Amino acid sequence: MPSLHIAVQLIRRTMGTRRGLIMNVLIPALILSMMVGLFSSLEGKKTVIAVNNADTGILGAYLASSIVKETLFDIQSESKSEQELKTLVVDGNADAAIFIPSDFTEKMLKGTQANASLYQMDQQLWNASLAAILATEADRLFASVNLIRGDGDEAGIDLTKLTALLEAQAVPVITAENAEMKLGQIVSNPMMIGLILMFLMLLVSQSIGFVMEDREQRTMARMYTAPLRSLDIAFGNFMGSMLVGTMQLIIVLSLMYFVFGYSPGIPFGSMLLVLEFFLLAAVGVASAIAGLVRNSTQLSQINNLVITPSCMISGCFFPLSILPDFMQKLANFTPQKWAIMAIDRLGGGGSFSDIGLQLLILLLFAAVLLAFGSVVLRPNRTS
Repeated sequence: MPSLHIAVQLIRRTMGTRRGLIMNVLIPALILSMMVGLFSSLEGKKTVIAVNNADTGILGAYLASSIVKETLFDIQSESKSEQELKTLVVDGNADAAIFIPSDFTEKMLKGTQANASLYQMDQQLWNASLAAILATEADRLFASVNLIRGDGDEAGIDLTKLTALLEAQAVPVITAENAEMKLGQIVSNPMMIGLILMFLMLLVSQSIGFVMEDREQRTMARMYTAPLRSLDIAFGNFMGSMLVGTMQLIIVLSLMYFVFGYSPGIPFGSMLLVLEFFLLAAVGVASAIAGLVRNSTQLSQINNLVITPSCMISGCFFPLSILPDFMQKLANFTPQKWAIMAIDRLGGGGSFSDIGLQLLILLLFAAVLLAFGSVVLRPNRTS
């Protein structure tokens, strides 16, 4: 089969020598795996919140318990003064500190709004969220006191009824379930998967670069004079790029899963399958770009102008929901978005039937772009 011989020759050029195997396959895979392992370990570290409830009343206890329920933070109870809590934050022993004053319940029962104090070094998204949680919980407790209040004074408040109301509020009446949409955590926190997708596209463009060299050095022109169909030549180049990418992908995933211990919540085989579909689309993107430029130098420049921006607007580095509406619609034309969605649904407990649409779209990307690349990536253009 002529296509197979062309694919094997491309593989030999990429990793046929010891230097090629180390520089083109092992080192990129090792660097990517180490980056993923490093970032995943930092990502898994929870924010430390030191909490001191100096209030002996029931409202301070309920406010402290509502903070403990926040699973995003590592809540540590401290019996320190307010000043000592500040020192913990300043010294870096805690990312933030919460102090519930001793008169918290007393003020609430007397009809005065009371709040806990939050200490932080700078303003970030997580501590802004924590401040909103504290304010919301304090408002809820104050509203509950006013609801139970009788004649408007402390004596008119039935603490038994107030306790019963607070306990009833603590039990959720409606719970959210991701049963139908099968949502996971990847879409809201895509950094690790996005990094893998970006590196895959960069690695694929490297193998397509050898095809560009064939066109520059007129090797491709000699291939077209042989008794071969243009389809065989194009398919052989694409097959070789896919096989090189698959080898790199297996090495990366093996190091990630079995050496560095990072797993996005789906089995090794499922992850490999989704990324294979994405790899096919990435080969299509690289071949289409290669057909539009004259030499490998231009290919490298165009890749930098395509791969990084497309990764940014497709939700590889931050949640897509924070982008403007027009950019979210533009992300539909990038294969990265559909790969992230497929991995997210599998991570949320979905099956392959739940990601059929995403895989089909990746195949469509590959079919259209590979067809385009096979037409324009021909030796009729000189460097």
